[in-house]
Amino acid sequence: MPPPTSPSMTYVFSPDQHGHLVPWIAALHASCMTMDRMIGPFLPPLENGKLLGWWRERIAESNRGTRVIVLLLPETPPGSKPVGNDLRGLAMLKLSDTETGSFRGKIDTLLVNQKYRRQGGAKALVDALEYEAARRGRTLLRVNTETNSAAEAAFKKFGYIEFGQVPQFSKAVGVPQGSLKKSETFFYKDLLSLSQQPQSSDSNSSSSSS
Repeated sequence: MPPPTSPSMTYVFSPDQHGHLVPWIAALHASCMTMDRMIGPFLPPLENGKLLGWWRERIAESNRGTRVIVLLLPETPPGSKPVGNDLRGLAMLKLSDTETGSFRGKIDTLLVNQKYRRQGGAKALVDALEYEAARRGRTLLRVNTETNSAAEAAFKKFGYIEFGQVPQFSKAVGVPQGSLKKSETFFYKDLLSLSQQPQSSDSNSSSSSS
């Protein structure tokens, strides 16, 4: 697969700048659930109206400040807006709304268009979510993925620590009436402890978030 014609950038979702992309966001989500058989909020056959409604609820949460949505797009010149086919991926962070959990967040969505995979997009999206989480004082992040999935392997690579598995956690996609259930793996990452670790003077140990 040839590389994209322009580098991918991450952008925090803005209703004014990105609100028109909602149908393409829903389409990307549907593609991941049907083609990749990713476990999502719905079982096939997917209804477009149901998906659009679900995403409008997520965007309403973003507008209220209880959710962060990050988009993967080509670089957008100032004063212009991306078009629907520019959408390459997205990730979301749900912020805990309890007083006792005001330092926590949960990554509950990570989607990358098949054409732009294996180019660092997932890592860039997670890095952007971690940055936005830290800006908001959310230093303890959680995520759960289907066991033995590509997402599980990715979050291990991104430095997330596994703390358990739950068998038969979600109905499997592509199985009649969801008769098969898949196991789920749970992870956490403490951004505060990472920031307090001593920095190595070895230049070879530095990493890029490209």
